[in-house]
Amino acid sequence: VVCLVYVSSIFLLNLNQIEEEIMLNLFGNNKKVTAKEIVSEVLSSFLENSEISLSFNLEQKKQELRVDIFGEDEGLLKMRKGKLLLALQVYLGQILHKEFPEEKIRLFLDSNGFWKEQEERLMSLTETLIERALKKNKPITFKQLLSPNQRRLIHQRVSGNTGVRSQSFGSGVYKSLKLIPDTFTNDN
Repeated sequence: VVCLVYVSSIFLLNLNQIEEEIMLNLFGNNKKVTAKEIVSEVLSSFLENSEISLSFNLEQKKQELRVDIFGEDEGLLKMRKGKLLLALQVYLGQILHKEFPEEKIRLFLDSNGFWKEQEERLMSLTETLIERALKKNKPITFKQLLSPNQRRLIHQRVSGNTGVRSQSFGSGVYKSLKLIPDTFTNDN
């Protein structure tokens, strides 16, 4: 955890300086720069300026950029359910939105299939909770708050005629989700 805090603090302290230098280098000569070039330069600069050992592959398909980050220190990105990986994705997304406000560029950062593993765990938990809700004929609530993407995945899974329906509740970005058997009534 100390290492994660240290890496995060290095990252946050250097972001503005890195972004300014990159934008000056890329746009200083008024050359048209692509989203892929910006992501590549920002990530390269971040990795060069931090004390972590990581590399990345970057692919572009139309308006979608996919980045896979890998290396000796990839565990740092995955700690605490991928918070650092997600923070890096949000930051890069903000830069792209600022530089290309009219374009709808989708950016995905991953580290050796981390998000796929997380999705598989979530779907396994969803299956277990569906079975429990049906067996008890009672609503079952996920214990953790879920991101919009996690809730979307669960809603899609439940919409496949499982005998339960899903309902999000709460305020803010992260919300709770309840699985309610179709046969459940408040009289139960």
